[in-house]
Parts: sequence; structure tokens; C-alpha cells
Amino acid sequence: MVRPATIEDSMRVDCEAWIYHMGITLRGSPFKIEGHEYEIDILNCGARRQCAIKGAQMGLTEVNVLRTLHGHIYNRYPQGSLYLFPTRDDVTDFSKGRFQPLITDNASIQKHVMNTDAANIKRVGSSMLYFRGARAGKKIGGIKSTSSALKSVPVDRIVYDERDEMSDEMVDLASERISHSEIQEEFFLSTPTIPDYGIDRLYQQSDQQVWMLRCQKCNKDTCLEIEFPSCLRVNADETVDRVCIYCGNVIYPRDGQWVAQYPDKTKDMVGWWISQLNSVYVEPKKILDLYNNPPNGNVTEIYNSKLGMAHIEAENRLTISDLNNCSRNYPMAASVTTTPCAMGVDVGKELHVVIGYRSNKKTKDIIKLARVSNFNDVMDLAKRFNVRCAVFDFYPETRKIREFKEDASFAVFGCYYHDSQKGVPTWDWKNGTIKVNRTEMCDASHNAVINGDIILPRKEILEVREYTKEMCNIAKVLEEEPETGSKEYKYRKLGSDHYRHATNYFLLACEKVGIAPAQTQDGHYLDTYQGDYGTSGRNATTGY
Repeated sequence: MVRPATIEDSMRVDCEAWIYHMGITLRGSPFKIEGHEYEIDILNCGARRQCAIKGAQMGLTEVNVLRTLHGHIYNRYPQGSLYLFPTRDDVTDFSKGRFQPLITDNASIQKHVMNTDAANIKRVGSSMLYFRGARAGKKIGGIKSTSSALKSVPVDRIVYDERDEMSDEMVDLASERISHSEIQEEFFLSTPTIPDYGIDRLYQQSDQQVWMLRCQKCNKDTCLEIEFPSCLRVNADETVDRVCIYCGNVIYPRDGQWVAQYPDKTKDMVGWWISQLNSVYVEPKKILDLYNNPPNGNVTEIYNSKLGMAHIEAENRLTISDLNNCSRNYPMAASVTTTPCAMGVDVGKELHVVIGYRSNKKTKDIIKLARVSNFNDVMDLAKRFNVRCAVFDFYPETRKIREFKEDASFAVFGCYYHDSQKGVPTWDWKNGTIKVNRTEMCDASHNAVINGDIILPRKEILEVREYTKEMCNIAKVLEEEPETGSKEYKYRKLGSDHYRHATNYFLLACEKVGIAPAQTQDGHYLDTYQGDYGTSGRNATTGY
């Protein structure tokens, strides 16, 4: 017979043992590991940084709630913990619909919880458990998103539930809450959306654990997520089985174990990947049928919610191959004397510069890409390349751009994105500004690449490779406004994307620059100029 002290010691260090011995119930039924065998290691893993890329309704929210409560009860989190959701409505729904019933149904937990008047904060054990929404409250200086709900909340553990529905800014703000903790636990979980974004990016940085099913016949392992759809067999009676890819024997999710694909990364982050292929509540036939015949042709939803895979349609994101197809076998130019050029500049810690010319009404030849540290360097480039029109990101350096405009002998505009602007960009010649819709302008640069209307120097050039990467670092997604329910396509940033916006500004500048003749056979740029006039009768070379 096991002595109580031993049981207590076991429960203190083992969350699964605590759940079992306390008889924890969820939604009125005992918490069962049967059918959720993949949850055991996640419940007991004490790694500081973890992430889980998952299909919908795989039970990982409950796993993290129980792990968090267990840590509070046994004083693992003396500063408390933070559970972060995408919106305030998510917080309310979770607190009232899932957290409170969990407390009410389990006396062993309830005795440690002291209610407060607010649904978004509870005292559990000796420390506070906070529920917060990650929706930004306001801008600081027009630049940085912030949320008062995430300020002054020091904690030891943060769970980011549905990470892909949160902005990077708010995640970064929340992560500061564990800066003064000795524990510093973070758990990111989400149904994936875009490749290389959010939970997909985090999983790629982790040790990439997968649930490997052991075949009871040949003793070899199969990962359903990696081998889909080859791991599913359609039988004569139209039923579908999960099968071993080596011998074809039927395999079962209960016979799985977690295996790290990159064990050397475990010290940095433990990553879990589990999909509905391993759910005992979802028939594999349903997943296969939806994959082969997606409703309304929307295969992305099947990848995301069913397979736990990031996916995006080709028309919504550029690829490295798309950009490589634009490259030609010529080097970057050193200078241009009289051929009229256009310049686009994205303003940040560095200034990203794109310079080129119009070789015909559709085609724009980019001949110079550069990252420089100050506006004087931009002016030097403009002079070397005979820039006749330059378009800058108007924010955040509005004053410097106006000063640059005063010193320039060519047309200079500051561009700002505005959601209400639809259709043709608005050029304000008096104030030297352009108002344009961000989504429409990113569509324009996307289409310019896909249609071959942008020509680039050799793809092997280091700066061209950086340009190529940054051009691919945004993707178009359908976003829903939580308060109104309205949906609109917007481009989401996946990484450094300065060159993409510099290209947007370059394309705008090209509208006010005349057409130059094609380069000679040996690749030298000609300095003759074909006259052309821009909007409102202004000379396209000077912009006036």
C-alpha cells in the first residue's frame, strides 16, 4: 500500500498523477487519458519554452489549464501566471464557459481558488491567475501597439492560446511579463495558419516532436501527419484505416510515442505537432473526403483545422521561385547618368532603397538595391542614379523626408497607407504626399512579380537574395473584425518585409518617370530618354 506522503510527493511533481488521484472531471466526466495518450508527456513536460501546432479540438487548451492550476496549487508559480487569448470576448467565453465549470465540478481545485469580482482574474493558491485578451488598445506615438491589461502583471508562466490570431507586437509585450521571473515558462499553442508565421515559425525553431505510431506487426513507426495521405487506406467497403507505411497493417493512435526530429533543439524549445488524424473522435474517412473534396474549394481550412498544417494558396504569397524567375544575368549597376530612374525607400533603423527604370509601359528594371544608414546616403544614391522621382515611407521620419524634399532637385513624395483609400492612389502635389490602400499596393507588387513586370539582377548577388526573402515575407489572409464581424483581405507580416514596401514605393515612383530604352546587348544602360508625360499634364521626368 502506497503511503499518502508518497502519493502527495508524486502529485507535486507529476501533473498526470495529480489529475488521476484527485479524480479531476471535465464537463461533468472524469478526465481520461485513454484516447488522449499524446497528452501525457505534454502534461508533465517542465521545459521553459514549449509550442504546440495542432488541429482543432485536440484538448490542448484543457491540458494547459490543468498544468497551470497544478503549478499554482503546488506553488510552482509564486508570481502567478497569465493565460492570453486573442480578444476580450475569448477571455469571457473561456472564463465562464470552461474555467468556472472546471472549478465548480472539482472540489479538490475549488478549495484553492478564491473568486474575485472580475472574470479575468482569480487567486489560485497563493498567487494570481490572469486571463487577458491580446487585442491592442492604442498606439504610442502612432507606432507601437500597447494594452493596459498587459502592463504591470509580473508572472512566472504565460500560455498563448491561438497564437496565430494575436499580433506579434502584443505577444512581445506579453512576454515582458516574465522578465523578472526565475521560472519563465511560455507555452504557445495554435491551429496553424500561414507557413513561416506564428505557431508554424515557432515549431520550426523547436525540436519538432511528432507522434509516432508503433506498428504491432513490423515494429516500425509511422507519423500520420508526415505521411498523409499515404498513411490512410480506403477499403472495399469505403471505410478508411490508418495504416503502417511499411507493411500496411492497421495502426492506432494509442500506440504512439513522441519523437523529436531535432533533439539538439530541445534545450531551446520543445515543440509538439498533433492533428485530427490522431483523434479517436474524428473518422479518418471524413478527413480524407474533405481533403479530396474541400467545401467551396477551400483546402486551406482542411490543412489548418484537420491536419494541423500551415497552408496558403499560391496567389496569396510570393515564393523564392517567383522572384528567381524575375532575375536576369546582369550585375547591379554602379551608376546611371541621364537615363531617368525611380526610387522607392522604406524608412526604419536602416533605409531600404530600390532603384530602377521603366523599360516599357509595363516592365520595370531594378538595377540597384541597397540598405543604408541615413538620408545623406540616400541622396548620394539618387544623384548617382539620376533619380527623377522618389517615394518614401512617410512615417515615422516625416520631418526628415520633408527636409530631404527641400534639398532634392527631383520630385519627392511621402507615402502613407490608408485602409479607406480604394482604387487609384491619391497624389497630393502641393504637400508632396501619396495616400494608397496597403492591400491594393501589395497586390500590385505581387502581380508585378508574377506577371514578369519586374526584372532583377542576378539572383546570386547577396543583396538580391535578401531582397527575394523580404519580398516573400508577407501573405494575404482573410481577417475578421471581432467587433463588427466584417471580413477583409489584409497582408500579414511574416518577417522582415522592408524591401517589399520599398518596392511598393518604387512602383509608385515609376508612374512619374518616363520610359527609357532597353539596355544594349553588352548590358550597359543607355542614357537617351524617350519623352513621356504623367498625370495632369506634368512632365513625368521631373514630376512637375
